[in-house]
Amino acid sequence: MTNAQADQLCETVEALKQAATGALDQQCPDEFEQFEKQLNRFDTALRETQQELWSAEAQTAIEHLESGSALTEGDVEVIRTFLVSDAEHYLAVENNFNGWLEELRRLMDDMARRAEAPGREPVGRLRGVVKDAIRLVPDIRNYLEERRRIEKFDLALHTFDATSRAMLARVLEEQLHGSHR
Repeated sequence: MTNAQADQLCETVEALKQAATGALDQQCPDEFEQFEKQLNRFDTALRETQQELWSAEAQTAIEHLESGSALTEGDVEVIRTFLVSDAEHYLAVENNFNGWLEELRRLMDDMARRAEAPGREPVGRLRGVVKDAIRLVPDIRNYLEERRRIEKFDLALHTFDATSRAMLARVLEEQLHGSHR
């Protein structure tokens, strides 16, 4: 990564911090929507930067996959980087998963208690608890999907046949060159 790219990265993160601060201060859905869009654009740019940083190694891995050559540790590392490193790093930094599980258990107990006393007001409160659970479940599901994605990758890594090698080479090629079209 060049100094200019590193400087740009720092500037972008600083702009994101300012946008987050504004959204947190204003607590306005529109501000958070704009911030979310900025985060998504940044994620796309980071993915492209990562692909650029690994391009030489990726090209070598593609050649090994296509030729049927044995994959080196470097090849496996680049394949892992392109396919699951985002998930691995997400799982490594996510520190709320166990809290989410406990919160879901608490919400389910709360729902059960509230369901025992039906009526206008209790049903309204029950809806609030359900809404909280609805908000929580996608975070849990996403975490588990990312974990499963890594597990599937690790299993597939040891069973590459000619077809899967060709498909993996195409995927890497697409990621390497598809984002620059």
